[in-house]
Amino acid sequence: MTRLPNPHEAAQLVRLRGLRVRRARERCSAAQAEIDAAAEAVRARQRKIVQLRRDMEALSHAVVHALATQLPRWSGTVVAQRDKLADRLERDEYALIGDERQQEEAQEKLQQARAELTRAMAQEDAVRGLAEQSQRAVVALRERRVETELEDQWRAPAAALR
Repeated sequence: MTRLPNPHEAAQLVRLRGLRVRRARERCSAAQAEIDAAAEAVRARQRKIVQLRRDMEALSHAVVHALATQLPRWSGTVVAQRDKLADRLERDEYALIGDERQQEEAQEKLQQARAELTRAMAQEDAVRGLAEQSQRAVVALRERRVETELEDQWRAPAAALR
């Protein structure tokens, strides 16, 4: 038979495991917040890329239509603006790749935090069961002692009568 901890020790273990569960939940919440922030960064970057593409299309449209008559005069400016937009678009596309990588890393952190939470909850349940078992053992021991004392009290008068 295994030795059970006393109820006080078991209660302390339950409290400690409860604290571990609470910390694991906090880490899950923080990881979820990190995912939310990373997802928002990806969405913002995608919106920026879409806007830059629209700006490039608008510039191309303006060159063909509105600026066509004045193109010789403004060609240097148009080329510079097109190069600037293309450069910004390329930078944002590379930054989007980095943002998506950060989002994936945040998702991995959340998965790890959830696995840790699951382990902590399982350990807490095990310790809680041990504490209940320890408490039941103490109660059973007390009941046996009371029964033994009652039997001794009944035997003592019977022995005195003989």
